[in-house]
Amino acid sequence: MNFDRLAPFYQAMESVAAGRKLRRCREAFLGEIPEPRRFLLAGEGRGGFLCECLKRYPNARFTVVDSSRVMLDLARERVAYADLKRVLFVHADLVEWTCDERFDLIATHFFLDCFAPQTLAAIVAKLAALATPDAVWLLSDFQVPNKRFASIRSRWILCLLYRFFRLSCKLEARSLTAADPFLSAAGFRLEKRREFDWGLLKSECWRR
Repeated sequence: MNFDRLAPFYQAMESVAAGRKLRRCREAFLGEIPEPRRFLLAGEGRGGFLCECLKRYPNARFTVVDSSRVMLDLARERVAYADLKRVLFVHADLVEWTCDERFDLIATHFFLDCFAPQTLAAIVAKLAALATPDAVWLLSDFQVPNKRFASIRSRWILCLLYRFFRLSCKLEARSLTAADPFLSAAGFRLEKRREFDWGLLKSECWRR
């Protein structure tokens, strides 16, 4: 997968297609969790969520991992100079990345949906191994709700999204795979959950 080509246009695309809905998903639980000491952001993209967290958590240190060099560069440009010393930007494939740190807060927003089941299982296991025993995991993603009309709407939208990103970015996943069983197997339990946009979007807070 390679998001470099889309990186300069990604924020505009998100704003046109979804307005502030994805941002509300990402930030849904920020006011309801303890301030972290070490925060891992996987697949952060252009850095909007990172900048919000830097303001909210002035004593935290951040590690941002992304496979797109362009996304990382754009995220770095958005961070205030005074905050750069608190952020480590890592250009790496998450499955292959090695790290000795342990994190008490992990965020994967609209990231896990990019992967086929086997890779998704490996990524969740990798992140879980980097989590402290009391870690919180924030997750935002797409879903297919149960109600009939909302389900049909979500399936059409997801079909279009996966086709577009497979063509433009060589997205690995062909369809959406829920991360819930992998998180549960890694010792996390779902604590809070909110839905947006007729159930197409979800925001979750998992805790060990």
